[in-house]
Amino acid sequence: MLNLEKSKKLFTHALEIIPGGTNTNAKRVYNLLDVDNFPAYIERGDGAYLWDIDGNKYIDYIAALAPINIGYNHPRIKAKIKEQLEKGSLFSLPSPNEVELSEMLIEKIPCAEMVKIMKTGAEVTSAAIRAARLATGKEMILSSGYHGWHDWWTAKIGEKGIPSCYKNLIEDFEFNNYSQLEKLVDKHDGNIACIILTAAAYGDEPKDDFLQKIRKLVDEKGIVLIYDEIITGFRWAMGGAQEKYDVIPDLAAFGKSMANGMPISVLVGKKELMAPLKNNLITSTFANEALSIAASIETIKIIEEENIIQRLYNISDKLRAGISEISQQHNFEIDVMDPTPAVKFEFLIGDAELKKNLTLEFIKQCAANGILVRQDGTEISLCVMAALSDKDIDYTINKFKDIIENLNFD
Repeated sequence: MLNLEKSKKLFTHALEIIPGGTNTNAKRVYNLLDVDNFPAYIERGDGAYLWDIDGNKYIDYIAALAPINIGYNHPRIKAKIKEQLEKGSLFSLPSPNEVELSEMLIEKIPCAEMVKIMKTGAEVTSAAIRAARLATGKEMILSSGYHGWHDWWTAKIGEKGIPSCYKNLIEDFEFNNYSQLEKLVDKHDGNIACIILTAAAYGDEPKDDFLQKIRKLVDEKGIVLIYDEIITGFRWAMGGAQEKYDVIPDLAAFGKSMANGMPISVLVGKKELMAPLKNNLITSTFANEALSIAASIETIKIIEEENIIQRLYNISDKLRAGISEISQQHNFEIDVMDPTPAVKFEFLIGDAELKKNLTLEFIKQCAANGILVRQDGTEISLCVMAALSDKDIDYTINKFKDIIENLNFD
């Protein structure tokens, strides 16, 4: 049983002064498990490990919600941040390193002809929507996947506090469901500014030429194609899903792994779509904050020099193989999903309630054994980082085996 007394006390206080207890919804402890069985606060990280404020150590498979692709506290990245900090972090005019980073991104990302640097994924997906509407003069958005908290997207899920008219300007389609998308295009033909989608996700790859069909469709209809590469960028491939699957969008939003944990995001795309943004009010005081830009430049160098992305695939493959072997040995089915550079699996047993209870108990037992994993409904996800050692992976698989052997499947 974990000692989490400091975590529980601090979180109880935080609920009184911070809406939801913390400022990133997906990091609220009750969205992961509960305050009695999962740490609410982390004090430090190093490599693949985290330590909570009660002193418990964990192998981390959450990776700060995917920004950490190399590992925590990387010495080269830390050195570059310190070096930039000696010069300053924010100035009255931009630092020249934003030009250097932009040049790197144009070289690495297939669709990138121009670059706009911001801070968060929600900002750059929103900027992409603005750019598409500006270029086409049209308003309707067809969307697949999660794209942030801004009004244009959250209207779709019925979020409160948003003018009702926004909901009329967006419709959703399922990933890999091309026929559904085709029907929506027919329904809104002539008023579609863009199609925005996550081109892949944890354990979920495009199938049956899904992306190729969309590319052909948007070319025929004059629709802007946007990829949300906030997670896939610098993880699926250096240039994201568009590089891996070789289907190139018109615009793309990147963030998370591009700076190994420092706050930065970018909108990239065709010059004809990006250039008009110079006269449009998409701006931020902190967009050219120099520490994160320096970290991003060094992160991209490390990814390339140390073959980080192949390491992520190798780790994910080993974890998937270990989970599949556990399933076969115990003669019950675990759905180990598509071979992406992250791992997702689900117990295929019983009704929804049993499956949910098994998932929560599994995550609880993992934390008790020093392993942090996330739930996604009744699925379990592991976001890997290159700092994970073979010893860490072997320990994880062995603990998974022990935990599953002791789960109550009745």
